[in-house]
Amino acid sequence: MLRKIDRVLLRVPSLRSAVAYYRDVVGLRLVRSEANVASFCLADGGTELVLHDDPDLPAEATYYLVDDVRDLYKRRAALRLTFSGPPTPASRGYRATVKDPFGTVLLLLDRTAEGSGKPAVEDGKVADGLFAGVQPAQKPKRDLLIALYDKTGRTADDLPYTPHFESIYKSYAQQYGTNPPTREEAWRHLLNVRKRGILPKLGEARSKPPEVSGDALATLRAMLGKDIGKRDRLPYTRRFDELVDEFNKTQPRPLSPHLVWRLVATLAK
Repeated sequence: MLRKIDRVLLRVPSLRSAVAYYRDVVGLRLVRSEANVASFCLADGGTELVLHDDPDLPAEATYYLVDDVRDLYKRRAALRLTFSGPPTPASRGYRATVKDPFGTVLLLLDRTAEGSGKPAVEDGKVADGLFAGVQPAQKPKRDLLIALYDKTGRTADDLPYTPHFESIYKSYAQQYGTNPPTREEAWRHLLNVRKRGILPKLGEARSKPPEVSGDALATLRAMLGKDIGKRDRLPYTRRFDELVDEFNKTQPRPLSPHLVWRLVATLAK
């Protein structure tokens, strides 16, 4: 049934930088590149590595190539496969999310429509109603988020990694039932609301950045690299966790994630 690993999806903080690295340093061949997603061919000539910076795509996913997803769907009872829903069209065929008898989630693709149209990057977008662990990004509940934000009285730049954010997140996530957004997704929902200019004006930030040496600031700026231009998207990501750990190794006393964030926010202005 499973012919091979067809593609591996990875979300990256900067698509442009990641493309340059995997092409120029690692030596992979760039197959296709679009606004938010790029595809590389691995050495076996068939498997693709798909990099993206789209919050609506899975952070990590592995797709398996099969002969015919729709045929497997017809024979799902005999194969003891549980589908999250009927197969849906992909760029060159069909795809589906299934569970095997042991509860393992598998992402399947086929190439039954190969050659019928212009090639496109297989972005890995998936249908609603997926199994736990392979969920689509949640749609923001803007009115609720605005109300929760206004109640905290703490500005967005001063919010990450505080009890106030945790209070917002707890109340916000509860409204999504069994499929709540992650903290990263909730933070990005808040950013999107701010970009629309509809967040209440709460004045100055409550906390100030910690006092550190000029050398420490220069070190942090170097560690940020090109991410300094996308600082708003860093909170609650693995990249930011790594940054906190890396920066604290250079300091006489470790700083909390909130205080490191306050420094990052100041550097990026």
